[in-house]
Amino acid sequence: MKMQRVIRLICLLSLFAGLAVAGHTLAAETPAALDTSRALDEMPVLTGEQWQTMQQEAKMAFILGIGHVVTIENHVVRKHPELKRQDFVAKLDEGLRGMPMNSIIEQVDSYYRQNPDDRDLPVMRVIWRQIVKPKLTTGIADRPLVDQDRR
Repeated sequence: MKMQRVIRLICLLSLFAGLAVAGHTLAAETPAALDTSRALDEMPVLTGEQWQTMQQEAKMAFILGIGHVVTIENHVVRKHPELKRQDFVAKLDEGLRGMPMNSIIEQVDSYYRQNPDDRDLPVMRVIWRQIVKPKLTTGIADRPLVDQDRR
């Protein structure tokens, strides 16, 4: 039990480290909507509004952070197979496996260009709906995929 807590803590710290890199890059390039200097009650959600103002390097840092979390989770599960689950990270791995980061960025850019009314949607939701979900045969926890797209 103690080992599971340590592993989860390592995963969370890695996630925050990846997001910190993206946040630092974003702070220099985005409007005040993502003020990284203020205290947070929760992690801000990156939306299309901010995404469209970001430089390529900042977008790459965000995608790299996602990939880093997936990679760490895979390494942990290899060492501790009893932790394997069909959770959100496992489904991200399944849907993004083998896909170049530039391709993910291009698809997100394209989505927001073609759907300007959806700029308030989180980038992760766009990645899930447009890239990951179409490649899955089952959803999180191996539940059936729901065809409805809810906001």
